[in-house]
Amino acid sequence: MSRIALIEDDADLAYTIKLNLDREGHRVEHFANGQEGLLEVQRSGFDFLILDLNLPDLDGFTICRELRREPATRGLPILMLTARTSERDRVTGLELGADDYLTKPFSVRELVARIQAILRRSRGYEDSTSSYDDGELSVDGKTFRVHLHGEEVRLAKKEFELLWMLIRSRPAVVSRERILSEVWQMSEDVETRTVDAHIRNLRKKIGRDRITTVIGTGYRFEPAVRAGAAV
Repeated sequence: MSRIALIEDDADLAYTIKLNLDREGHRVEHFANGQEGLLEVQRSGFDFLILDLNLPDLDGFTICRELRREPATRGLPILMLTARTSERDRVTGLELGADDYLTKPFSVRELVARIQAILRRSRGYEDSTSSYDDGELSVDGKTFRVHLHGEEVRLAKKEFELLWMLIRSRPAVVSRERILSEVWQMSEDVETRTVDAHIRNLRKKIGRDRITTVIGTGYRFEPAVRAGAAV
């Protein structure tokens, strides 16, 4: 059973979602107000968040941004639920750290299936991670903490997942298609601007020489020269 927060101002839709997730054995707590929902998610230990974007007081993008800034909620799985259908809104949501983006109207069965899939990936991801340290850069897969030369580097959830994927795949080159598929669960025909933006952010935070672009193929993580690194 998972404890799920639902921030949605449509009472009828919230009732339907809660009813179906309750049947699957989850415990759902509904918040019709964005500010109230944000504060409760920040102070309570939820396993998942279903987040509407068009809220009357605080939009979902702002809520997602705030949650990704805090260590306690940085790894919380988030599915955005919205009537906004533009590619720009979808890319913005994913760049802010959402794990999935579902547009209205939608099938409740699909929503439940997506939530179950994200929860499985999240739990499997946590179970399989360990750590990396090459004397300059250290990454703790359990706590999502990154240090460079002993100083903590704050990464958004998707930045961390992208970095960890590159580290665990080394010395292989990782394609954009694989990144979109495994980190964002998006098909290869989707615009890859979001990957480029996250690569730029990572290079600013951990050093440009740590991620090499292999033209026409993808990206490769480069350990420190004196590396005796292990995962």
